[in-house]
Amino acid sequence: MTLTESPIGHPGPPVEGAGVSRPTGRSGPRGLGSRLSATRLGQATQALKFGLWGLVALFILVPCACFLALSVSPRLFDQGPQWFTLTYLKTIFSGTTAVSVVNSLWVSAAAGAMGLAIGLPIAWLAGRTTLPGRRFVAIGMWMVVLLPSWLPAIGWERLVAAGGVLDRFGLGSSLVTHAIMGPFGVVLVLGLRCAPFTYLTVTASLAGLGQEFEDAARVHGASRMGALRLVLPILAPAIWSALAIGFAESISDFGVADTLAYQSHFSLATYQLYGAIANFPANFPAAAAIGLVLVASVGLPLALQARALRGRSYAVLSARTRQAVRRQLSKKGAVLATAAVALFYLVALGAPAVGAITGSLLADFGASSKLTFTNYSAVLHQPGVLGPIERSLVYGIITASITVVAGFMVARLLSRKRTKATNMLDFLLLATVALPGVVFAAGYIYAYNLPILSHLGINLYQTVTLLVIGYVASSLPTNARVLVGPVSQVQPSLHDAARAHGAGALRAWASGVLPAVSRPVVMAWLFTFCGIFLELPISQLLYAPGSPPLSVSINLNLTTYHYAIGMAQSVIAVGIALAVVSVVLLAYRLLAPAGWRRIGATTRG
Repeated sequence: MTLTESPIGHPGPPVEGAGVSRPTGRSGPRGLGSRLSATRLGQATQALKFGLWGLVALFILVPCACFLALSVSPRLFDQGPQWFTLTYLKTIFSGTTAVSVVNSLWVSAAAGAMGLAIGLPIAWLAGRTTLPGRRFVAIGMWMVVLLPSWLPAIGWERLVAAGGVLDRFGLGSSLVTHAIMGPFGVVLVLGLRCAPFTYLTVTASLAGLGQEFEDAARVHGASRMGALRLVLPILAPAIWSALAIGFAESISDFGVADTLAYQSHFSLATYQLYGAIANFPANFPAAAAIGLVLVASVGLPLALQARALRGRSYAVLSARTRQAVRRQLSKKGAVLATAAVALFYLVALGAPAVGAITGSLLADFGASSKLTFTNYSAVLHQPGVLGPIERSLVYGIITASITVVAGFMVARLLSRKRTKATNMLDFLLLATVALPGVVFAAGYIYAYNLPILSHLGINLYQTVTLLVIGYVASSLPTNARVLVGPVSQVQPSLHDAARAHGAGALRAWASGVLPAVSRPVVMAWLFTFCGIFLELPISQLLYAPGSPPLSVSINLNLTTYHYAIGMAQSVIAVGIALAVVSVVLLAYRLLAPAGWRRIGATTRG
């Protein structure tokens, strides 16, 4: 019997110096290393959170606070004699300002609900059924998103106004004219613009919703409608996010307020705010007071969302998620579904297309009814026309790339257990969406043109850097809201499984989490790019002298007796943006691993 052998023939306790190595347990070097690694990871996570909060404070809170503070302290920025006053806030509750605020609240709520009622069924039909032409649904949605809000508004005006397109074809109706040139038309245009937000948000969440939930409902005797009623509550984070985005985007929209609503004598808060700034002398404190009300109004959808989602978990995406099966539509169902989707695109894109294309084909700078391609020739041969296009492409790519990373981080925070800090972050981000772009840009002018920053060596005003920062800050809230739905479905087990197999923190995220959210991330990138490519209010106020983006160049032609050339530029710009969307989607389809593309894909039933 050896020294390391027990009497019954089993190995005894190891003896030091007998050639047996010491076992490594949790108290050994490897366990200590694991604890140190976990500690460093926790410290890095906390530093990341603090850094994120710092960026949000510096580039969102400070500029917005500088402008909104004018509503109660005009003297703070030499806009009045009072250090503290409630005079400007009191004016909101009386006269035309009160009417415009009330109009904006109910119109935005109606538009958000309309966008959900349209976008949710289309997302389901395109993602879970054999809808004919479903591959073109996403392209159509991107076209709706690409159009600046003023473009469909002008299209509807040209279509139904006296002497417009319908009148020229003998199809004019005073009833239709009064309906469109009024509150109904405003809700219609804004509601149609909200539908893509719902579609993109719900589609991203459907990608993580496997077949097992519907199968479980059917096994227990539920009909297809019963199974659908089971699945819809699982999409609650995406649905509430879509409503919140639609409400915030509608209440902050200026394009419709300045065109269709103005021509209809239907006052909205954003136009009242613009009027306060555009008057001479400008009344910035009054504009700030209206902006403060618009920001506070986003608390309504957030409160409803928090109450509906309180105490529930929506993490359904795991390694066991199965591909969903597309439901075979009957011939009658396919015809009805196709007709409904086609009607949406006819209303959402048909009128803007008529307005933009006919406007771009008018001769004599838009003053004549003669049709010609001269305007397109002028755009293509106009000196310096490529500069604004190249700049907007670069700005859009940089902004989308930065925003999608930051948006994912924010969505991750918002999808975890709710705390006071995350609730505050959620409110601040959505409040930024509700703040009109012109006010957001004005806040940057006030914040980053202060003398104290020049003394500190920070000279960002009238630079490309500040413009890109403004783009990122204004895009982050919407981007994060779009990603909240799919990110909330990712179970921690995906990351933990990769860590258990020896992957580091970054590799575990790349191999365990990124494949599950790759499709929503691509969609969020495209969503941001499209929003920035033709963004106007922030571009108009913050662009560097001598380097106008594309939207500023278009606006310059539209407002300087070159209306038709401006419309031709708009048509070309939309075509370029659609080309970028097509290239990115094609690249994802060709270059992404097959496993990534199968997540969220469906099979034919």
